[in-house]
Order: sequence, then C-alpha cells, then structure tokens
Amino acid sequence: MALESLSSSGSDHLVVLVGPTPSGDRIVALDILRGFALFGILFVNITGFSGIWFGSQEWTGFGDQAVQGFMQFFARSKFFSMFAMLFGIGFAMQIARLEDKTGHYLWTYGRRLLVLYLFGMAHLVLGSDIINWYAICGAFLLLFRRVSLQALFLWALLLMPLPFLQLTIVSTLATAETPSQVLEEAEQVEPQINQLTEDQDEDTSSDFGWNRYMGERAARVYSDGDLSEVLTYNIQYEVHRRTSSWVNYLWDLLGPLPLMLVGVFIGRRKILERIHEEIPLLRKVFWIGLGFGFAGTWYSQVLAGLATMIDWVWFASNVLFTLAAWSLALGYGAGIVLLIQREFWKKCFAPLQTVGRMALTNYLLQTLICTTLFNAYGLGLYGKVGPAAAALLATAIYLLQVALSVLWIRHFRFGPAEWLWRSATYGRLQPMRIS
Repeated sequence: MALESLSSSGSDHLVVLVGPTPSGDRIVALDILRGFALFGILFVNITGFSGIWFGSQEWTGFGDQAVQGFMQFFARSKFFSMFAMLFGIGFAMQIARLEDKTGHYLWTYGRRLLVLYLFGMAHLVLGSDIINWYAICGAFLLLFRRVSLQALFLWALLLMPLPFLQLTIVSTLATAETPSQVLEEAEQVEPQINQLTEDQDEDTSSDFGWNRYMGERAARVYSDGDLSEVLTYNIQYEVHRRTSSWVNYLWDLLGPLPLMLVGVFIGRRKILERIHEEIPLLRKVFWIGLGFGFAGTWYSQVLAGLATMIDWVWFASNVLFTLAAWSLALGYGAGIVLLIQREFWKKCFAPLQTVGRMALTNYLLQTLICTTLFNAYGLGLYGKVGPAAAALLATAIYLLQVALSVLWIRHFRFGPAEWLWRSATYGRLQPMRIS
C-alpha cells in the first residue's frame, strides 16, 4: 500500500501535474513484489485469524508440524519486512518525482497519510491496526528525506534493536523484585482473569498477566461472540494497548520504520528503475540475502532455546532473527526481480502485478474474508482449523484475489480502496473506468 502520488496544492493544475501515477508509468517489478508480499502476509496472518497463533492447542500431525516449521523459517516476519521496505521504496520514488515537478507537496502528502490513517482506524475495528501505523511511519519518513544514503542505513540498524533492548533492560531490572512485589503485581490482574473464567470449567487464574487474560477472552469472543461482541473486544484491546504503556508505541513504531528506511535507501538508489544496470548487485543481494537469512534464522532459534527468560541471550536471538528476516526479504525480492527479467517468468508473475496495483483493497479484503470465515458471526471456524488446512485456505483465498484483481484491472484504473484514497486526498472524484 505504498503511497503513489503526492502534491501540496488543491488546484486542478497541480492535481493533473502530480496526480495518481498513470498505469503506463508504473514500475512492473514494484507491483509484482507487492502482490507477492501480500500472499506471504496472508499465509502468516491466517494463523492469527484462525486462532492457531494465539491458541494453546498442540497440532501434532505431520502436515501441521511441517507447515508450522515452514512458516517460522521461511515466512514469519519476512513478508512483513518486504512490504514495509516496499512502502519506503514507494515513498522515495514519489518524493523524487514530485520534487522534480513542484517543490511543494507536504500538504497533499499529509492529507494522503491522514486518509490512510482513517482506513487503518476502520480496519482496526476488525482486529488489525498495522495500516494506521504505516501512516504514522510515513510521517516520520519525512524527517529522513534529506539524510544521506549511508546515514539512512545506519539509522535503520540503530533503531531496529531498540524495542528488544528496552524489554531486556526492564526484564533484567525486574529480577531484583522481591517475591512480595511479584505477588502484589499478580494480585492486580487476578480479578480480571477470574471474571473471565467464572463461566469456564478450567481455572486459569494462576496464569497472571493482561496478555493471558486478553488471549483467553479473545478465544471466547471470536469462537462464540456475535458481531457486536467481537467489535467491542477489538476496540477495548486496542484502547488498552494504546493507553497502558508508552512501550507499546515503541514496538508499533520501530517495527516497520527501520524497514521503511531500508526501502527509502533502495528507492533513492533507483535500483528498480534501472534494473538492467543493477543485475550484478541484485545477484549479490539474492545469494547473500538467502545465505545469511537462512543461517541467521536457524542460529536465532538455537539461541532462543538457550534463553530461560527475557535476558541478553533472548535479546541476541531476537535481533539476529530480525536481521535474518530483513536479509531473506531482500533475497526474496532480488530473486523475483531477477526472474522476471526472463520473458517466461515475467508472464508467470504478471497476474501478481494486478494484485499489487490493488494492494490496499486486497489487504482489506483478506481481513474481511478471514474474519467472516473464522469468527462466530460468520462460519465460526476459529480454533477448528489446523496449520495445514489454514495454509490451504490462504492459498485458495489468494488465488481468488488474483482472479478478481485481473478481472477488475481490465475495466478500472484503481481498486475500490485506492480510488477512495485518491479521491479523498485530492478532494475530487478520480476517473475510475478505463475509457
């Protein structure tokens, strides 16, 4: 859902001058990468929608175990990383294009981010808030638009470990607490847990902590609650996250922002705009990305097994896992860009371009489909589908999105959400149908 057009004036002249990118000017590789990333995001997110990621059930079947291992090693955090980088690439390309045409664009850029934020708030009610954090990170990117390429990469590397560092320091200091202090903190949340478990046979009151409480409540609401209960829970959960501690803001901001800075670095290097000149570099990124990514992911899991609490081993494990995810995201992206330089593979990946052109629409549609499938007010499959079946469902949903996107783009310039986004940004209805 990278931003695709910015300006700073509401005049008709500037809307035409720096309006939405014409389809003929779009970079095919960028749209294909967006489409590919959306499949990976759905493949991972469906474990949350279905209750697999948050549930306590053990899936012991060979297929389920294989899918969980594959997801952890090849997918989790990798496609999130890729999509955040693509957002940064889009930002850099748009800023460069607009500065060539007009030096004033901040007002329209701000409106565009505001509309994206409002999309995110609506999406939050359905259970996910990543879109509005993309909008917030987009505003922070303005602070880095004049920073040198070397400094961009350095800032990304410096910001990435800060959430893990904060949690490790807090945990280390917390080990100095006396047993009476721990008991006092536990007693503060025990009434909330007991309220949840009053109507349940299993007593979970000994498991202290708000996350445990909200996780158990989520399982009950998503598997048994009606639409109003689900929406109420989602709102209460987000209100709690955003008012309980500033630390949550640190995690939400510094998850995508460093990745976006890496994307800005790539965009300012114009790698996707002159692919044929960058083939040697892309080959190096592919091989180094996959090599370090797979090795780092494996060793981070080894370190995770050695950590007995949130300590410095845990810190090293998570930083290494994150760097490996960045590396694999870059390797995946470079590999696809190299493949589509060949005509056969370009035709194979062509349908993904239409998915990428409608990235915001398709992301919202994934949430709508999955909540309808898994929540009790829909088909009620929450907690009833294992990892292997969920992976098959994700594949089926994505193939449906590919087919719908191909059909839609034959007749319309934008996806429905993209059209609304642009129209609200420029204060006028954008042409929708292809004449």
